[in-house]
Parts: sequence; structure tokens; C-alpha cells
Amino acid sequence: MRPVTRRRLLGAALAAGAAAFASFAWGRKRTRVAVSVTPAKDLLFEGVRVFDGERFLEGSRSVLVRDGTIAEISPISTAGADVPRRHGGVLFPGFVDAHVHLSFFDAPSVAQAGVIAVLDLGEPLDYAFSSHPPLRFRAAGPLITAPGGYPTRSWGANGYGLEVAGEKEAREAVAMLADRGAAMIKVAIEPGAGPVLDETALRAVGEAAHARRLEVAAHALGLASVKAAVAAGVDVLAHTPIDRLPDDLLHSLGSAGITVISTVRAFGSRASTRDNLAALAAAGCPVVYGTDLGNDGIQPGIDTAELAILEEALGGRERALAAATAGAGALAGVRGRIAVREPADLVWVPAFSSFDDLGKDLHVWVGRA
Repeated sequence: MRPVTRRRLLGAALAAGAAAFASFAWGRKRTRVAVSVTPAKDLLFEGVRVFDGERFLEGSRSVLVRDGTIAEISPISTAGADVPRRHGGVLFPGFVDAHVHLSFFDAPSVAQAGVIAVLDLGEPLDYAFSSHPPLRFRAAGPLITAPGGYPTRSWGANGYGLEVAGEKEAREAVAMLADRGAAMIKVAIEPGAGPVLDETALRAVGEAAHARRLEVAAHALGLASVKAAVAAGVDVLAHTPIDRLPDDLLHSLGSAGITVISTVRAFGSRASTRDNLAALAAAGCPVVYGTDLGNDGIQPGIDTAELAILEEALGGRERALAAATAGAGALAGVRGRIAVREPADLVWVPAFSSFDDLGKDLHVWVGRA
């Protein structure tokens, strides 16, 4: 999250109103979109082009769904005439956004626009650890931060930050979040927005999380913050850093295999951020798609502009699509793939020649849990 946005300064008390406004504005801006969201039951896609979460399969395929699960992928299906059919078009796994703040929107608006699973990286406890259908939803809970640290003085003043003073409280906070069901632990390292945890407390967060088999994501945008995150042993950068990264730090990040969530558009698509994303990928960091939904200007669903940025950074359209399906799914706890025995979380479009085609005429299915 950016330290200040007009929407977030209103705080959690106005979250529902902000969500309603955002959904209304989104509908007005994208009136060409025709969307349906349907529970996947029995369905046959015939003569469909398939992106399986890693690549486009050669030729056209038949994809058979039975009781919400993918039962068959073959050149020609053996399904009987009783199965409803859809002919042609292009089929994708449900998209996955690995960085959202869902409480500022609503789950149906996200799913209707093609995103079926999300990783929420900053919410009050009660919201974070409840379900939000029809999405597959996992959350980190509030950001662990120093007393008075980011985001408690701005958008997160109403439970989005969990303040800890020192190593002992840091470990206790991780234990509490893990017991509540956290999918990941997120720590704030944002010196421009208040105090930050010292090296000992940051390291304690990482040790406690790893002891519970949880990864740690860091909000670390600046150069000093990224260095602190690496020293603390974090696993994930929740954003692409905005300060240009030197070669030695890029090497350290790549050698450690630290995953980077893109969120480039949330910070104005700066040239330095885009360059960092490409350099991080080249250094060996896994790069996945995330939008930081909740920031001004970021709308629910598939962000086609963020996909274009990923295509440029990763060197190919298939790589960008993989970052937004199987790649982001690895963080969000879903497979993000079209494969036999996987849930039929599917997005279908009548044609696909550019990312813009993912912003219109979508049909979305949510498979069996």
C-alpha cells in the first residue's frame, strides 16, 4: 500500500461506502464488459484454445467439467450429448491476485472480473479470518509494525496494523496470527511513515513465522527497507521496490529466491519500478502478479495494464499470464492451473489477441472447493 490515499484515510469505518462507490465507478467505466459468474457443474468446452497456467496448449482441446472438477482434457471428448457445451474461444484458469485489501471492495465484484483467488495482505483480524465467497480467500491479517509505525498513522489506523514493541511481542504476534489461520505474515518496513521495527524484532518475526511454516512478506519500497528485509530473511517482497536497486542487492535477492509481487501500477508505474521488476526477474527472483487492490486507481478484477507491465518485465505474454495464474496461485494457496482433477475455476473469452480481451465478454466459473 502507498502511505496515503484519499480512500484509505477515511479508515475502516467507511470501507463499505468506499466499496459501493468503487463498484459503481468500475461499472460506469467498463460498460462494455459482459460478465457472468457461474458455479461449475457439468460442462464441455469443445474446440477451445487452452492456457493451462504455464503455456498455451498446442491446437484446440476439449475440456470436460464434471461436478465442478476438470475431468478430461483431450483433442476430442467422449462426453455424452447430455452435457451442456460451449464451442470455441479461449479458456484460462481463474486469475489470482497475490496482493489485495479486499475490505475496500467486495468479493463478487472481484470474481465477476475474472479473479477467483486472492491473497489479502492487510486487514483487521475479524475480516482477515472469515470467508468471502465466491472468492478463494487467504489472508495475512494485519501488518506487524512498530508502535506508531506504518500503516497505523494513515489508512490503517483501524486495525490494519498490529503494533509490537520488541522481540518478545513480535514472536507473540506471529503466534497469534498463525493460530488464527494466517496464510502468510506481513511486516512493515516503511521509515517514511513512522517508526520501524529494529533488526532484532524483524529477525524474530522471520524466525517465529518460519517455525510455524509460514512465509514472511515485507512492505519494503525504498533501498534501505529492502536491505533490512533481506537481512531479516523475508521470503516475499509485497511490492516491487520503487528505488532503483544496485547490482549487489539484486544478486542477494535472486540468490535468496525472494518472490516479488508486482503491484507496479499502484505506485504510478515509475520507470525505476519497472526497471527493478525486470532486473529482479533476471536475477532469479520469482515474480508474480498482484495489484494492491484498495489503492486509488486500481479496480477489481484482471488488471490488463499490470499484465502488460509483467509481459515487458518477464519477456513474454505466456510468462505474464503464468505469473497471474500458477505463479500467484503458489502464494495464494491455489494451483492456478487447468489440469485433470483440479477445481474448475475457469475464465472463458470468445477470442484472445491481446490482454485487452480479458477486460470484456468474460464468462467465469467457480469450481468445487
